[in-house]
Parts: sequence; structure tokens; C-alpha cells
Amino acid sequence: MRRTMQGRYPMQAEPVAPATHGESPPLGLTFAELFDHLGTANLCYSARAQALSGHEVVIEGFLSRPHGLQAGHSLVSEPGVCPDCALVPVPAIALPDACAPADAGADAPVRVRGRLSYGFRIDSGAASMLRIEAATLSPVGGQA
Repeated sequence: MRRTMQGRYPMQAEPVAPATHGESPPLGLTFAELFDHLGTANLCYSARAQALSGHEVVIEGFLSRPHGLQAGHSLVSEPGVCPDCALVPVPAIALPDACAPADAGADAPVRVRGRLSYGFRIDSGAASMLRIEAATLSPVGGQA
């Protein structure tokens, strides 16, 4: 099943690999489900982002690396955007422990699977409000 989104944000919801025995499948999400007022200066986290904290999820987007010496990636809704530099706030989800090559996902979408976590936290000097923990990354079109 594929859901469409209005505006300039890419598709994110696709079928996910079946769960293994005893494991429920991850919930396929879109940025529009986790953020309200996309594309405006009033961007904010949705109530659903907090309600889904602790759930296994899968979402597609593009990787963005932080400025400076901080390690880690963020998942953003559009290729080439920087959450720190954008004139209009862009939705970003921290991936504090994800491993990926430096150029992975910058121009091509990636699928991220892991546990959604909502609430202020600092990991290795980087503050975040929304993150996907124990994240695994795969190219869109590949197996999740």
C-alpha cells in the first residue's frame, strides 16, 4: 500500500518486511504523521509523535549530517536540506546510533527502521526531541 502526500514531501509509507516469529511488524509512518504544519514557520511535533514513543516504526526520508564535530545523522523529509540552516523549519528525526557511510541517503531516499523515542534528550552532545533508536538503514527499493 502506498499513501500519497500533498505538497513537496516525499512518499514514506510502503509495505514492510514481515515480522519474525513473535515480533509485531513495525508501524509505517510518514513525516506528516509525526509533524504538524509542514512547510511553515509553525512546524511542530504532532500529538501522534508522543503517543507512538516506544513503538517500532519504519519511515522513509533523506539523511542529513550535523555541522561541526558531532557524529550522527538526522532523517529529513527532503534531499539536501539542513535542519540547522533552513530558512523555514524542516522536519528532522535524530538517528543517534545509526551507522551509515558519510554520503549515504543524501540524494536518494533511505528506509529507517527502529524504536521511536519522543522527549528531550542529549546524546553525545547533540540535543533531540524526536529520535529513532536502534535504527537500521536500507536504500528504498531494497529489503527493510
